[in-house]
Amino acid sequence: MIPIFSTPYEIRRFLENPEIRKALKRATERFAEGREKTLKELGPFTEIRKRTRKIKEHALERADEIWHTIIAHLEEKGAVVLEAVDAEDACRKIYSALENAPLLIKGKSITSEEIRLNAFLSSKGVEVIETDLGERIIQLKGEKSSHLIVPAVHNSKEEVARLFSEYFKEELPPDPYVITKKVRSDLRKHFLNAKAGLTGINVISKKPVAFYLMTNEGNGRLCATMPDVYITLTGYEKIVESTEDALWILRVLPRNSVGLNFGSYVSIFKAPFRWNNRRKWFVVILDNGRKKALKDPVLHHALRCIRCGACMNVCPIYKVLSGLAFSHVYMGGIGVAWTAITEGVDKAYEVATLCTGCGSCNEVCPVEIPISHLVEEVRSRAEKKHVLEAKAPTITIKRHSIFNSLAEAAKIAGVYPNRNSFTYTHYNPDGDVYLYVGCVIDHLMPEIAEDAYELLKRLGINPIVLKEECCGLPARVYGDKQKYTKAMLKNQNIYRDKPVVFLCDTCLSTFLEYLNPPQALTLAELLLQKNVRFRAREKLKVAVHIPCHLKIHNREEALIKVLERVEGIELVRDPRERECCGGAGLYRIKMPEVSSAVFEEKLAMLQENNCDLVVTTCPSCIEQFK
Repeated sequence: MIPIFSTPYEIRRFLENPEIRKALKRATERFAEGREKTLKELGPFTEIRKRTRKIKEHALERADEIWHTIIAHLEEKGAVVLEAVDAEDACRKIYSALENAPLLIKGKSITSEEIRLNAFLSSKGVEVIETDLGERIIQLKGEKSSHLIVPAVHNSKEEVARLFSEYFKEELPPDPYVITKKVRSDLRKHFLNAKAGLTGINVISKKPVAFYLMTNEGNGRLCATMPDVYITLTGYEKIVESTEDALWILRVLPRNSVGLNFGSYVSIFKAPFRWNNRRKWFVVILDNGRKKALKDPVLHHALRCIRCGACMNVCPIYKVLSGLAFSHVYMGGIGVAWTAITEGVDKAYEVATLCTGCGSCNEVCPVEIPISHLVEEVRSRAEKKHVLEAKAPTITIKRHSIFNSLAEAAKIAGVYPNRNSFTYTHYNPDGDVYLYVGCVIDHLMPEIAEDAYELLKRLGINPIVLKEECCGLPARVYGDKQKYTKAMLKNQNIYRDKPVVFLCDTCLSTFLEYLNPPQALTLAELLLQKNVRFRAREKLKVAVHIPCHLKIHNREEALIKVLERVEGIELVRDPRERECCGGAGLYRIKMPEVSSAVFEEKLAMLQENNCDLVVTTCPSCIEQFK
């Protein structure tokens, strides 16, 4: 395929930075190992997710009532509660609460980054010192956070050593212990001199009214207790009903994120939070689109987020770009939804275009947020403003004649010299099962359909072959809901009386989610039902690649079992077999360099295992491997 889009420079420069890639690879692999081990201590992940989601949903459904109780209690105890409608309002109120303090010591707070607090205070002549080591690193580098939990994760220890050597004007070794000790000593004077401190907060409970803050360095506790003025900045969504609920979230969050049982420090603050007459406590409650999102039929799911960042650790795009590129303020797929909530779909769309929709994020979310669907929704809402994006999927679904013309052009150009439409040459309206081959296989890989057709015939199955309508998924993924719905309605009237065998996992996924025919089968599932066995013509070492749309519906088991029963091959199993290859339909055309970077990880798996062959069942993945 000839790329029709070029990768923007700001994206390409991250792809070309090997140090960032190495740092992210080390970190995400370590997080994954720790996550698997520590989560087991809490029970099955399916049950953990159900409980955590229930806690958050229960609280958010009663948000106004819970906040009314919290605010009344805080004010009764002497705290000053400031409700901020948007980012600018929050910044103004925080500045006013500082009461001319020239220095603010600040604990880690992604919410403060959302409102661009540091830049606002700097413009007012207030010095802000980040006291979390990761935040201090990116503050000195002039960067933004790259991860919700470990904001400087994209930096190697060598790079950090160079940064602080320059800052302290003395040579420091790339030793985390030495660097941490030096920074801690430097921060101490700021803790002692500051008249104002600010932190974010992880959770707020109603019964009793309490604020829960988890850190690894104790800096949050110092910011909250040492200065005369303490400001707590929280989003409207951070509430739960009880202490039990809050502590459960604090058990799940570090385990699911970085594989730790707990943060080193868990602080619980209750009003009155003062021990001398000078001391003041301000609580700033930020709306900034959250109340509106609570009533949104799709985006309300994002408000359950507990900011664990696990979705980033498994995201193929995050792993090659980092949160510096794959973000606005909030990172990754969940960042798309949060940017839409806080800054609108235009800003969110810029991030949404980087997502492959592989669904890996959905699998690890501890509150069952359907992140990939939220990304699709943002694309859909932005479609009228981004005509170019809407045009690409229409090619595949308007009419087969258009796709046919493009495929013919590809044939003439020598890209697909043997192209012939399978469904036009094998049309058969009567038979035992529908054979749904999909647009790409039909026009660009008809040999796959030919082989499947002959195999079914040898098994005594008479396939029904129709002149197919596209499943419509390309339109849905890129935001054209109208064309997608039209395709779905057409298919709904056709495939409803007999089993449907799919050769394309993307088409299968779409039918399962929105049509659910009487029996939807992969070819592997049908072969398993028929107890078919194969013998290889030669001895081969074979790897398997699980396509994302097969993984999303947990339908890979039959493919593995069929391959395990093939005589004469050695089947190589690797945890990376379920990771996205970067193909993702139109993504490999639209973002070719990002797609290639993702594929490098898959290629490494094949090379490390010395494989002769890779087996996969998605035409987009096949193209990527080719």
